[in-house]
Amino acid sequence: MSETNSNEGIRVRFAPSPTGYLHIGGARTALFNYLYARRHGGTFVLRVEDTDRERSTPEAVQAIFEGMRYLGLDWDEGPEKGGDYGPYFQSERDSIYDELVESLLAKGKAYPCFCTRERLDELRASQMEAKTRVGYDRLCRDLDPEEVKRRQEAGEPYVIRFKVEEGTVRIPDLIRGEVKFKNEEIDDFIIRRADGTCVYNLAVVGDDSGMKITHVIRGEDHLTNTAKQVLLFEALDLPVPKYAHIPLIFGPKRQKLSKRHGAVSVTEYDEKGYLPEAMLNFLARMGWSFDDKEEIFSHDDLIEKFSLESISKSGAMYDVKKLEHLGSHWMRLRPTEEVLEMVLPRLVARSYLTEEQAQQDRERLFHRVELEKERRSTLEEICDNIAFYFCAIEELEPKALKSLKKQEGIAELLSKFASKIESVFGESDLQARIKAVENALTAFLEEEDVSLKQLAPGIRAVLTGRPNTPPLFDLIALMDQAPCLQRLSSADQWLSES
Repeated sequence: MSETNSNEGIRVRFAPSPTGYLHIGGARTALFNYLYARRHGGTFVLRVEDTDRERSTPEAVQAIFEGMRYLGLDWDEGPEKGGDYGPYFQSERDSIYDELVESLLAKGKAYPCFCTRERLDELRASQMEAKTRVGYDRLCRDLDPEEVKRRQEAGEPYVIRFKVEEGTVRIPDLIRGEVKFKNEEIDDFIIRRADGTCVYNLAVVGDDSGMKITHVIRGEDHLTNTAKQVLLFEALDLPVPKYAHIPLIFGPKRQKLSKRHGAVSVTEYDEKGYLPEAMLNFLARMGWSFDDKEEIFSHDDLIEKFSLESISKSGAMYDVKKLEHLGSHWMRLRPTEEVLEMVLPRLVARSYLTEEQAQQDRERLFHRVELEKERRSTLEEICDNIAFYFCAIEELEPKALKSLKKQEGIAELLSKFASKIESVFGESDLQARIKAVENALTAFLEEEDVSLKQLAPGIRAVLTGRPNTPPLFDLIALMDQAPCLQRLSSADQWLSES
């Protein structure tokens, strides 16, 4: 089944509902639409589906925009960009939907329904008790036109329902092949509420048609909606887009993805400091693959290699270890200067230093970040692991404390070593200071007749609180003099408290 038609321009859309944050599933849908548009030289439209007026909020709209910007998914048409097929908020398109409803009524393909909520609840309860199919019984479908007019003029509330005829809905899905729904399984569904607002399925058809969307790429949980929308397209004599339903994302053991497993706002991943390229790579690999070997894909790689045919039909798995692996990979590839620019605002926000101090001490900050970025997945991890340069150590990690206690007489040795290296901090050039630390430590080991293996774990423990640190000479040289000497001279406090 062909993905494209050479005679038409590709137009895809991402249409989030601003009733909450942009989550992982939504972000992946946005990415696949974006990649498809870029791969085929098409147009990527952003449309805000805010038909749920009570739950939609301006804050959620902005959160969606922020998530898109973080991922670098720049839309061609939509809010803040404009375009020839706006407005791009559903709440501003009511007149368009009303015209569609009136057209369906005129064709006899829709009808007013006066059934109250109480009646519908009773109907559902009786159907469940009788263990028959639950659904609307079409009581109002064939009301006499005069009765309809009388009840409308009397001000009786009513909704508009779509009249589902006999037959089968066939959806030629670009990922799943042909998907069928028997019309008898589809209720005469509501297309306009009693308050005059149109519901999701009718609005989507009006938008996709009005915006000339050629391909609809979205989650497989929309398949039942697609059946209803195809019926509406056909009833309105409008061209039906091509559909591609992507697999859902599952947590461990194929459970529904929860917040604990990663179903959180995309902006939370930004706050944690995952690089955008790592998140794009991670999102793309959930349900899509180029071959059985490649795991690493840049933004340009994804555009070049993406296809709907390579999307799996089975559910995708959320694997945080894979995200961490990709985070580490892309962090190592980022130039240190760029990582530093992203880390500095986080350090300032933590009150580790001021912006002025950051500029004055830029060389040491550069090297501190450089040593950590090779081993970390996120910007926040880098901040956490250089915190000891700026803050007092509250406690030692268990392995660090164990290594400190292991060496007899370590407190006295470290205190002596502190006096030995006091002079190295007079070196203003960082590389010269690192060399001076190396020379001082070498001389100290010879004087005290101890090995680096015996002394180094203690130095690492008291200076950082951790057993694993950057290279020892760099670590000491990158510290401020006062806390470095104070920590080396106070090892006995950790030993006495333990």
